[in-house]
Amino acid sequence: MFLGTERKHTKTCVLVFVLLPFAIGKIEPQSGAICRSSSGLQGMCVLLKHCPKLRAILDKPYINRQENNLLTGAEGACPPESEQFCCADGDIRWDTRSTTKLPKRSWTTVKIKEDNAPGDEDCLQTRLGMSSESFGRASLGTSFGVFITYTGKTKLSRCVGSLITPEYVLTVAHCVREPYRNRIVLYVNAQRVTFDPVLEMLQGDVNPTYVREVIIHKEYNRTTYDHDIALLQLNETIARGGYGSPTPICIPLGATHDENASAGRTLSCFGWGVNANGDPSNRKQWVTLERISQQLCQARMDELMVALVHRVLVTERNICTITITGHDAFAGYSGGPLMYRKEGTWFLIGLISFGVDTTSSEFPVVSTNVQQYTDWIVDVIRSRQGRK
Repeated sequence: MFLGTERKHTKTCVLVFVLLPFAIGKIEPQSGAICRSSSGLQGMCVLLKHCPKLRAILDKPYINRQENNLLTGAEGACPPESEQFCCADGDIRWDTRSTTKLPKRSWTTVKIKEDNAPGDEDCLQTRLGMSSESFGRASLGTSFGVFITYTGKTKLSRCVGSLITPEYVLTVAHCVREPYRNRIVLYVNAQRVTFDPVLEMLQGDVNPTYVREVIIHKEYNRTTYDHDIALLQLNETIARGGYGSPTPICIPLGATHDENASAGRTLSCFGWGVNANGDPSNRKQWVTLERISQQLCQARMDELMVALVHRVLVTERNICTITITGHDAFAGYSGGPLMYRKEGTWFLIGLISFGVDTTSSEFPVVSTNVQQYTDWIVDVIRSRQGRK
């Protein structure tokens, strides 16, 4: 929820930003589409693990605008939804264990080290009896992303969630509180959404999933957005499958983020919200954000005292970010995962909670600090595991 005037958007989305992720699975799509790299060289559309030059950029803790544009252009040069990037011929390195069928051309074969799955001690899910294989290397993709839609009293609403176990989705409380909870529909691993004029509702490009129970943090405050977190128990277990199938994202344990998530570092988020022009996106869009300190965030929020009804208090239960591109986690991104990538795996540390206005990038966006709620998440899920 963004503080400010609510707006109903009906415009067609324009493609905006930023970096699209990649996925690595046991069954890969074939490579071979010829493309032209941003440097003007002939190349081929491949998964990023076969292009060390581009992959090295994603492994950096910081991504500058030039690098971001390079990755965006490389993705845009390949067929849509292929999850492949245009890599110059000379930069391609094939894994000797790959079963990908290649064109009859001469290639340099270099064995690539596999991405590391998170260790058993790294993720909250291990406390729930899940093995690292259940949420590890597959998290290289973003199949854990969930489009959440519901019909409110005056408009259609859209939010975002993250699959954290095969049966639970994590999101923010203000997206699923009364009176919406009986009209919530989820689309796990959706990429695009459309409006159905007959049903008068938004639909994803995958089969819908419904909610058995909505569990909102008991201390959630609708006025201050404190403890803005909720769990959605699904009415069916999300099955694991082959390439691109939904796989839970890792929630790192501990109350303190590691260096990759500290103030000054860049974080990623995605959603189906509006851009800086107020146009809604019907395709999953990405934003790259910079984390700022709590002190700076509080100072920026205090500048709004005249415009806001109450003072916004930033605590250890919050994470604050600012945009580095002009496009931010605006309206429609609520519940979206604030995350970083380390050793090939996505780590979820925050949930987009609120901002100042629907399209203002002048002030910080405040997210719920998920690592402050790891005990709550575990307790909620464990208390329901024996009810079946």
